[in-house]
Amino acid sequence: MGKADLHIHSLYSYDSTMTVEAIVKKAADVGLSVIAITDHDQIRGSLEACELAPRYGIEAVPAAEVTTQEGHLLALFIRELPPVGASLADTLFSIGRQGGIAILPHPFTSLPNSLRQESVFSVLANTRVKGVLRGIETHNMSTQARNQTAQKLSIYLPLARIASSDAHVIWAVGATWTKFPGSTAQDLRQALDSNLTVPVPYGQNFLPWGIVSWLRYFFLRKFGYAVDVQASRQIDTQRLSDEYLRSIREQVRSKKR
Repeated sequence: MGKADLHIHSLYSYDSTMTVEAIVKKAADVGLSVIAITDHDQIRGSLEACELAPRYGIEAVPAAEVTTQEGHLLALFIRELPPVGASLADTLFSIGRQGGIAILPHPFTSLPNSLRQESVFSVLANTRVKGVLRGIETHNMSTQARNQTAQKLSIYLPLARIASSDAHVIWAVGATWTKFPGSTAQDLRQALDSNLTVPVPYGQNFLPWGIVSWLRYFFLRKFGYAVDVQASRQIDTQRLSDEYLRSIREQVRSKKR
């Protein structure tokens, strides 16, 4: 059986604290088979992961967490970023047109970017985007206390059930994961299409430790530090080069324009 974590954020997200390579190495260290780096409205991190993953014996799929008019949406197996700020239906259409699929992240919560029930039911009935929406996060570690509605409604929805870390700090990568038949990215895709995935939730209370941990790393990021892979191949917090930091800032700024 394969293990996947399909909701992870790298430095290309303004609120994450780890480089792409640190994520890929950590994923390999904890035994994940497939990952998706899903930065906010940014695909570059996932493309870097696709290049790095074979060196560590795992696979990564091109992905992003896309902002729609109704809320956030995970886009997987995409070739380019869908238009940001479009309607949920138009975003799904863009994803499907390029051969991708979508997953609902932390849905049905009180969070500002959480998709509401009526929006999801509407697109499920929309024949224009039939089959593009394939999964639902029933277990998101970052919203652990607010997952109950998604868990209950998932019984009645034609969607594969997913558990994701929504990791913004290194220890969280793979702490919550999805089990699927096989081991490759293609096996994962088939499992999502066939509703054969099994969510494996985080077995402990994420709060308050998770928030304190994130605040510590996020504070260090403000001073140019992040979790990266050292020359010794160990994962640790270190000062990033000015050139690298400029590149990251430019990518984040370009997303906001």
